[in-house]
Amino acid sequence: MKQKKIFICLTIALLFAACEKESPNDLLSEAKTLITEQKYSEALEKLRLLLDKYPNAAEAAESRYMIGDTHIATNKNFEAALEEYAKVVEDYPDSRFAINAQFMIGYVFANFMRDYESARVEYERFLELFESEADSGIVQSVKFELKNLGKDLNEIPQLKHISS
Repeated sequence: MKQKKIFICLTIALLFAACEKESPNDLLSEAKTLITEQKYSEALEKLRLLLDKYPNAAEAAESRYMIGDTHIATNKNFEAALEEYAKVVEDYPDSRFAINAQFMIGYVFANFMRDYESARVEYERFLELFESEADSGIVQSVKFELKNLGKDLNEIPQLKHISS
């Protein structure tokens, strides 16, 4: 009888321990929910926890990418976002998030920081690294950005209607 009680207690303890352990997918899902609820600091905690506990998980690249996006969305911290995007490209070069991160590096330099020379370098790096792998739409966007870096909207025929 005593052994049966011990067995039941151990089983219950193991079940609770298993429930408390969050998988990378659980953490990522929780972070996404927190972002939609505009609880950005809590979302960043979940994303960083995922990276700390599971740096090699498939979700890690997306987590780091989302940290970069969150820095832009919440506090316009472009330098921190650039660091996160660069880490995605460096640490997860075969991930689809590396493609998006490299694009975002050029985009942030061009459209937020107005550093057109850095943007040119990063967009060219995008083409060098990812042109053959990336979706044709993003490749066309990079080429469009390169062609029009630093131009006023009125100087770009396809965008004149925006500034009118």
